Amino acid sequence: MIRTKSMRLNRIIMHCGMVLLALTGLGLSGCIIIPTPSHGGVGVITKETVESFEPGKTTRADVLLRLGDPAKRLEEDRIFVYQWERIHAYVISMLPQTNYDLPRPHYLGLEFASDNRVRRVRVLDASFTFFDQYPKLEEWMAEKSESSHP
Repeated sequence: MIRTKSMRLNRIIMHCGMVLLALTGLGLSGCIIIPTPSHGGVGVITKETVESFEPGKTTRADVLLRLGDPAKRLEEDRIFVYQWERIHAYVISMLPQTNYDLPRPHYLGLEFASDNRVRRVRVLDASFTFFDQYPKLEEWMAEKSESSHP
């Protein structure tokens, strides 16, 4: 009888230990997002390149030679949009093989005048946000389009 009580007590302790271990594991399996300065990426357009596009001087051909074909050509080729991604954060998880980086899109908008020279340049760098910045670029494009057409 003493042996049976002892065995039951051991089972209860073992079950409590497993429950505690499972709860601890669940608690530690959460994710942590670590923001970082913008880095890495493919096809990144540098600040120096953007600054080299001088309104009134840089031609469409200059832009195409430096950057290649844009991701989008809008308003009958009057606006070029280039896009690239850079890493802005890392997601760290306690679960195996679930760590990954969080890239964010960046945009470069170039508007050309009728003489095929750059009229305006706009860069939208996505900060640590979950929202795409493309709508802000669209606002920028519409802003000048409305005022430039009487």
